[in-house]
Amino acid sequence: MKDDFEILTEKYADTVTRICFVNLENRADAEDAWQNVFMKLFKSKKLWDKPDEEIRKWLVTVALNECRDIKRKLFHRNHYDIDELDVSCDEDFNKDVIHAIRTLPTKYLQVIELYYFEGYSVTEISDILSANENTVKSRLKRGRELLKGELLNEQF
Repeated sequence: MKDDFEILTEKYADTVTRICFVNLENRADAEDAWQNVFMKLFKSKKLWDKPDEEIRKWLVTVALNECRDIKRKLFHRNHYDIDELDVSCDEDFNKDVIHAIRTLPTKYLQVIELYYFEGYSVTEISDILSANENTVKSRLKRGRELLKGELLNEQF
């Protein structure tokens, strides 16, 4: 029988992996962030008994913070080409869309990712990011506009 930590890791590994890969510019940093997130989960045993949605929300918040911390390090700035990032995605999902999402500024990338890929509501995203709901709505709207512009430019 698996212990609670293994069960939680298996259950949320894909979500944390997706967040780390989309937010960071190379595989090594994404793997480091992923490992840091689950080490923090391992040390937070009181959290293991919480409801699934609370654990998931905590993991998303910690993953976003880890990614932000890694990006802040001076030696990582403008060092890697984002096009070299290898993100696995469903066969039927357009890779141009993934590329366009990855080129968005972080504040738009995060809300687009949480809303469309992770299924969070505007209210939940505002809690996760500690931002006003109207700010989240504005970022979603602006992010969609940027994506549309990027995708239309790629077609021509």
